[in-house]
Amino acid sequence: MPAVSSLETSYNAGVNFARLPPFLRRTVRISLLMLHLAWGVMVAGLAFPLFKPAHRDRFIMAWSRHLLRVLGVRAQLTPAPSLPGGALLVCNHVSWLDIYLIYAAQRVHFVSKAEVRTWPVAGWLAHKTGTLFIERGRRADTARINTEMHDLMQDGAWVAVFPEGTTSDGRALRRFMPSLLQPAVQLNCPVVPAALRYRTLDGEYSAAPAYIDDISMWQSLKQIVSAPGFVAELHFGEPIQPNGHRRELAAQAEAATAGLLGLVRPSDAMPADTAPQTPADPPA
Repeated sequence: MPAVSSLETSYNAGVNFARLPPFLRRTVRISLLMLHLAWGVMVAGLAFPLFKPAHRDRFIMAWSRHLLRVLGVRAQLTPAPSLPGGALLVCNHVSWLDIYLIYAAQRVHFVSKAEVRTWPVAGWLAHKTGTLFIERGRRADTARINTEMHDLMQDGAWVAVFPEGTTSDGRALRRFMPSLLQPAVQLNCPVVPAALRYRTLDGEYSAAPAYIDDISMWQSLKQIVSAPGFVAELHFGEPIQPNGHRRELAAQAEAATAGLLGLVRPSDAMPADTAPQTPADPPA
């Protein structure tokens, strides 16, 4: 992954917690998290209807940055490319933290499985931030989501998908599925590849944020808040202009993300036609 530029935005978080015992670290961070969630629910419920779209977008980005701080995450973000209109953001997927890391850098609309909409608090907040919900068991629902994505990007918004369809431990990249890239092809809208990864405060690989192996949300949260802290890196690549079939576009975006991650070729890969189609899952 390339070095972070001088324009990098860095948010220091959790360094003072590194010397605390894990139990005390968890207790303090979870208490702060509850307060932060309450603040988000109050603003989204009472003030969002009064906010102009630009004000709402700024709040979502600032709230996400503070959430990362509360959880002990030091975010290192390179600037997103400046584009005159809408775009489709594609990124590798490691954790539910990915959503807030991307929000901290760029206002987007995520695509998520429909079940998330029914989750207490989480589904409501995801709806308030403009998440699009897809019923994975219905092939016809992909067409509906593609239409919604099309309309958003046509109006100048960014939409974000995780084309791998599932999370990984962050050390490999799965094949990018092309189905949700169709709106970019139809609109001739740029696709922005991005890559993220998590490191310890010492710069080594960190497995703490990885949301894998059927662990629960509570187990994942405990792993994150128990760590002394870690660094989350997010890098954006050059926009890709669609020029052909969505499968070709998916292959180009996959190669660009692999390059940002420093991978010669995606490992642990699965064919695009056989990989499970699971869009991004916002956190509880």
